[in-house]
Amino acid sequence: MRTNRPRYTTVIFLAVGWLFVVCIGAVAGRRFGQLGQEKAAASTQRIKLAQGEYVVLEGANGGAVGPFGEEVYNFHETWILWRNAKAEYEVEGQRRFESPKGIAHSDRFLAELSRDLTLSRVTEFARLKWRSDSGPLTCEFLRSELDCSSNAKDRQNVINLKIPVKEPFGLLWPISAFSLSGISREAERDPNRPTRVQLVSIEQPSAEIPLNPMVLEGELRYLGEENMNIAGQPRRAFKFSIKALLSPELIIWTSPRGVLLSVAVQHEGKGWPEEGMKLVQFQESAGFE
Repeated sequence: MRTNRPRYTTVIFLAVGWLFVVCIGAVAGRRFGQLGQEKAAASTQRIKLAQGEYVVLEGANGGAVGPFGEEVYNFHETWILWRNAKAEYEVEGQRRFESPKGIAHSDRFLAELSRDLTLSRVTEFARLKWRSDSGPLTCEFLRSELDCSSNAKDRQNVINLKIPVKEPFGLLWPISAFSLSGISREAERDPNRPTRVQLVSIEQPSAEIPLNPMVLEGELRYLGEENMNIAGQPRRAFKFSIKALLSPELIIWTSPRGVLLSVAVQHEGKGWPEEGMKLVQFQESAGFE
């Protein structure tokens, strides 16, 4: 009997040790899994880079902006710019305006930007004027096509637009600050060398023609650098001109990083009240500009 006791003791010791190793391994495995999950979550986290607010200034036409029948008043656009794990950019924003005057709207939008802050996709959580079953509205800015969809709960009500374009191009209407800033990046940095561009205007004239796209030919010209005051702070700005057929000339200022700072509408005659869009609030993280 004495010779068997050490054998049982050894077996019990080995069993306890094995159980200890299993428990430690399980705990370590769970911790390793948690660290992996935390690392994966960290890799998908977005970094907030900037936020701001645009305001449309319209001293004429009773404050109305836009095509006949689609005029908007008191337009404000607040937004936050993020950088995602792919080093690309995302914008979350809110547009507030009146249309017609006295009828308030508040529409959320999302935009995807490339690494040089050029607009690649936009989603607006709104409905078309003449289609109650529509939204969210989406547009993809492809190399040779602007691909838009009204979307709808009933697929029979979906309206798709495929607008052939040539790069560079941007939106003239609806209002799109990030589209205008993106197109400016295509300009030759020589005032004597204009760049051919196209501007797309998508209007909603009637129930029979709920969407009517127009593509306007124009020229983009770099005008140099200026120092200006934006949102109470001095800013270095790049200045551009966009002149499209049958449309007033637009003077655009962007930051060196590509953020739209201001837009001014230029008319041939003198004495016109101020018209345009301006960045009235702006905050950025260190190192963004």
